[in-house]
Amino acid sequence: MFKPEYLVIGHVTNDLYSEGQMIGGSVVYSALTGYHLGYSVGIITSFGSDFSSNGILAGIHISNSKSYYTTTFCNIYKKGERSQIIKQVADPITVQQIPSSWKDAPIVHLCPVVKEVGEEIFYQFPNSLVCLTPQGLMRNWKEDGRVFAQKWMPSKDLLSRIDIIIFSEEDIKLFPEVVDYYRSVVKIVILTCGKNGAILFFKNKEYYFPAVPVEEKDPTGAGDVFAAAFTIKYFETKNCTAATRFANYIASFAVTEKGTKGIPKIGLRCRLRKGNEQVYVKKD
Repeated sequence: MFKPEYLVIGHVTNDLYSEGQMIGGSVVYSALTGYHLGYSVGIITSFGSDFSSNGILAGIHISNSKSYYTTTFCNIYKKGERSQIIKQVADPITVQQIPSSWKDAPIVHLCPVVKEVGEEIFYQFPNSLVCLTPQGLMRNWKEDGRVFAQKWMPSKDLLSRIDIIIFSEEDIKLFPEVVDYYRSVVKIVILTCGKNGAILFFKNKEYYFPAVPVEEKDPTGAGDVFAAAFTIKYFETKNCTAATRFANYIASFAVTEKGTKGIPKIGLRCRLRKGNEQVYVKKD
């Protein structure tokens, strides 16, 4: 019986660009990162017959609740700013979709994109290291599908089920006060700042980590790659600073190619040298 080491929950998506359609969704970027880091990976999601991974998710176990639609985004980048239009939305993910043997996954990553992960799912993994990337809870959309930011202020009881929460400065730019609220409950809080790096909030202190300078081609998914790499490295080391450095490095690859092509292929689990930020990565 398959039991994932790294379980990812959220919608896979069809992402539309001017040059065509690509596979997307936080679960895809996160799952591929975990898989390339050497972990067995399971995805719980919902999509329709119009979705195809084209072999990109080969080797990853997928539990799909078949939906009429696949969640579909149109992503528009202009002068470094992203705007999104939601074309269609798949069915929500339910607790009933979670195989009982998957509830003890060592690492669980909740990564909604359109509010598809309900609150009841947060309470299903008491024995796991749980990371949340809440961007899909921090957005809403109008009748024409245009996405806008929305403050997400869940109960402290719900937040207490989360060990790590990671979000971008874009997610909270209209509501910066949420950072202090999250910090009051969640053990590890990280704010990603794109090319300006990341800020780690841990034990009432702030730690700044500069980004690795690279030539950026497509920033889509970089935050998800960062979150997956951080959570896995923290699971291995219990060291927040080492995990943040590692995540910055792995995420730097993600922006150098379009879509998922930038996620580095890694033959063995990467480990930081003691006292050194260098990692060994083989990129195809």
